[in-house]
Amino acid sequence: MLQGDGIKSTVYKLLSPEDKISQGIKHESTIEFVDCLLYTAINVHASDIHIQPEEDRARIRFRIDGTLYDQEDVSSEISKLVISRIKILAGLDIATQRLPQDGKIKILMYENFGRTHIIDLRISTFPSTYGEKMVVRILDREYNLLELESLGFDKPLFESVKNLVSKPHGFFLVTGPTGAGKTTTLYAMLSYLNNPGKNIITMEDPVEYALDGITQSQVNEKAGFIFQNGLRSLLRQDPDIIMIGEIRDKITAQIAIEAALTGHMVFSTLHTNDAAGAVTRLLDMDVEPFLISATLTGVIAQRLARKLCSSCKKTIDNSTFKNLENLSTQSYVSNGCSKCFNLGHSGRIGIFELLVLDEKIKNLIVQKSSNEVIQKQAKENGMITLQDDGIQKVKSGQISLDEFLSTIAM
Repeated sequence: MLQGDGIKSTVYKLLSPEDKISQGIKHESTIEFVDCLLYTAINVHASDIHIQPEEDRARIRFRIDGTLYDQEDVSSEISKLVISRIKILAGLDIATQRLPQDGKIKILMYENFGRTHIIDLRISTFPSTYGEKMVVRILDREYNLLELESLGFDKPLFESVKNLVSKPHGFFLVTGPTGAGKTTTLYAMLSYLNNPGKNIITMEDPVEYALDGITQSQVNEKAGFIFQNGLRSLLRQDPDIIMIGEIRDKITAQIAIEAALTGHMVFSTLHTNDAAGAVTRLLDMDVEPFLISATLTGVIAQRLARKLCSSCKKTIDNSTFKNLENLSTQSYVSNGCSKCFNLGHSGRIGIFELLVLDEKIKNLIVQKSSNEVIQKQAKENGMITLQDDGIQKVKSGQISLDEFLSTIAM
């Protein structure tokens, strides 16, 4: 992996409490507390740890499946020691508390039979009224990096996605709000396409996970390595497949389209609410309609919803809910059990819609048609919308009705 952010990653060995006892490692309060905090968060598959100072205490929260959950509070004194300990592990300056800092820690987590589990941590501090706030982003490659077939596509949609991403050239977009899992979907696509005969290069901000066999680069604005000049250099590296972390402006969009026109397969993301919105967003960037029509092959819009725990879910009657078409009189809920840490859900699943560009859609793009017109034509072509896919996942018991309603705006 190529990194250009100038942040060094330190390596730390994380042992379970049982392993420490068996190896005769002595108890040291702050070190032990930090180890226990990290170990617990990783075991419950938290994506982030928040250490938030308040007037007379510090609040600790874990983000699990997109939602923050309070843990036991600690005193302000312990919070300061914990933050200092993590800053030392990340190679940060413990004396600097009035400026934000960023760092990395690579954890070697020892498990049964001597197996090691590699986990990356991104450390971010931020000055606040009552002291430094710290967020630890947990990047667990084994838990979060999914195969393409396990993202939540139904079978017809999965086949369509495979056909589109396997094209020799084109421009493919994944859209959705922040936190919708767009990068995870792109990584799954790159992993599916990765083979020794392909030269795959990415430009990201930041690099989330290291992908074996793929050249990954990271934006470094301080050094002048930004998307515009980085992408032009990338094109001279003889790539077959290019992944751009995000289309942010007209210049980035034009370079991506230029690459697709010259025989490359280009993947990227946009922040839009639906698949058709990606087209109008590119038009708003003043990208020529005929270029969009000539290069764009498909757009996925997606959301992430919490999956019901399979061990404790049960059916409920929702016959009084009349506002959703095609919804059966029964749906599912989970009250929580030991297997899901009493949360009622375990992991997340994608809700998708796929816009495939046929001649009718391309003609609408050339005419600079509105989002609504393109969406209507896509539905006539048979597109399954986010709402349709979400309702199907409610009916099949993968997600609850409440989760669907909170995830998909009706």
